[in-house]
Amino acid sequence: MPRDNPFSDNPFNKSDGEKVPAAAGYDPYSTGASAWGSNGHSESTSSAWGAAGNKSYDTSPPVISVDRSDEGNYTHRAEQLDLKEKELRAKEAELRKMEEGLRATGALRPEKNWPKCCPFVHHDIPGEIPAAEQGMVRCCYFAFLGFIVTVLFNLFGSLVALCAMGQASGRLPAFFLAAVYVSAGVPGAWILWYMRVYNAAIKDRAFTYAIFFVFFCVHIIFCVWSAISPPLPFSNDWSHTGFICGIKAFGSNTFTGIIYIIGAALWTLETLWSIWCLKMVYSAFRGNGGDRRLKQEVAGAVATQAARGAVSR
Repeated sequence: MPRDNPFSDNPFNKSDGEKVPAAAGYDPYSTGASAWGSNGHSESTSSAWGAAGNKSYDTSPPVISVDRSDEGNYTHRAEQLDLKEKELRAKEAELRKMEEGLRATGALRPEKNWPKCCPFVHHDIPGEIPAAEQGMVRCCYFAFLGFIVTVLFNLFGSLVALCAMGQASGRLPAFFLAAVYVSAGVPGAWILWYMRVYNAAIKDRAFTYAIFFVFFCVHIIFCVWSAISPPLPFSNDWSHTGFICGIKAFGSNTFTGIIYIIGAALWTLETLWSIWCLKMVYSAFRGNGGDRRLKQEVAGAVATQAARGAVSR
């Protein structure tokens, strides 16, 4: 091969005399000492790697120990609390029966304390109503007070319309109807629906709740009617300070229109608050199993009446 060829000289094609001798003591396949030991670093390197190799790392998750020694005590305490609660409820029911018996015999006459200006009835929500039902009874009490304010303002609005706009369009009869709403509506609301829910909360009778629902729905319908004051032939719309009469009054007397709009706003607020009270009472009624107890009481009353009829024959 020509000498000018740069690839003609093969460095690996040497004779045995020209081969490079291997490093003394070097064996690339040995696992022991190596050529690293020739420069004085083998000892430190092997010790460093050996130290790292001798370390053991615990990769298992930590174990959390839970002390269950008091679990039985908690269960026992919960059972004791439940037992005490049942005992308190039984004592409360017994006290209610004793109080009802004393009232029936006339031995226990509650003090008349409402209204404070001229007390003629007894009214004590914290003292007579159970704690669980006090919220709904107070809600209905505020609805009753709101109804008093609203019908009084309704009477005032009818009087303003009569004085400012004259007797035309039946405003004189409207004023007398507004007076009837006050004189009959306030006692009727007290007897027909407020005292119903008051006594139902005390005696826990489902049938009394049912009577409350009927008359309270009538109260809500009346409030809605008064807030709208629709001009129907069989009704005197000016006896209700509603939105329609308020809009009509602006054409004749602005002050009367303003009074009627304020009255309509009061009727609207009374309606919304009454709906909220109805929801609260119904939730408490259903939560205590009132629908089931109502069926039982009605069935019992029907059976008692049938038995009396059979005996009388």
